[in-house]
Amino acid sequence: MITISVDDQVNVAREIVKMMEEIDPDGEHSAYGDPETALQGVKEKLPDVAWLDIEMPGISGLELAMEVKKVSPKTNIIFVTGHEKFAYQSFQLHASGFILKPATREALERELGSLRNPVERREKKGVLRVQCFGNFEVFGSNGQPVNFQRTKSKELFAYMIDRRGALCSANELCGILFEDREQDRALKNQLRVFMSKLRQDLAKAGAEDVLVKGWNANGVDCSKVDCDYYNYLKGDTYAVNSFQGEYMTQYYWAEMTLGELIMKPERY
Repeated sequence: MITISVDDQVNVAREIVKMMEEIDPDGEHSAYGDPETALQGVKEKLPDVAWLDIEMPGISGLELAMEVKKVSPKTNIIFVTGHEKFAYQSFQLHASGFILKPATREALERELGSLRNPVERREKKGVLRVQCFGNFEVFGSNGQPVNFQRTKSKELFAYMIDRRGALCSANELCGILFEDREQDRALKNQLRVFMSKLRQDLAKAGAEDVLVKGWNANGVDCSKVDCDYYNYLKGDTYAVNSFQGEYMTQYYWAEMTLGELIMKPERY
């Protein structure tokens, strides 16, 4: 999420940014002390949310809101003020919300939970995007689906994503891919082939370094993927709203994680 906070008392704007960094650590949050500079920031960033003080010298927050809407119609305007008297005027401008100073994290989270314009997911440049909710799918930094040469290679990657950075032994991976077969040297040779193909597939997508190799074990570097499942666990609003009770629907072994997501979300 991209947000800006505007207040002629710039320390107040910075305090909102600090709280937003706690709420949405992967987002981009900026503070401005004057409306004109803030408007330039709106043109450059097209923010999802603008936290605007109303009483400011020169251009008021109400006037700034009208200018923001001209530049970025989908930006959610949330007014932050010390006076309830401005509430009626703010809603005449179709603001998304209104909070009284001093702003608190609870108030910010409340307003973020009922935004007028839904926040759209923005692709992170140079990062592999992984979709776990619904069918498991992988997209390169160019937004195109990664082409997996073997379905088992894709399943390998899905399982390692599910394990969230934990290294998976060869025996564990064989058990997932070949559940009904007795493990032997031939089976482990097949595993090596699928892993080699997976590395090739990710290399073509410019993301081979996502894979992590240990002693007879493999895993993923979670910091190098933008994953809806991981974002959900962090409390990301967009990811939480995206979860509709389906998780890696192609794979039987994913049902355990799905059960945890449905039955015990408080664990996360």
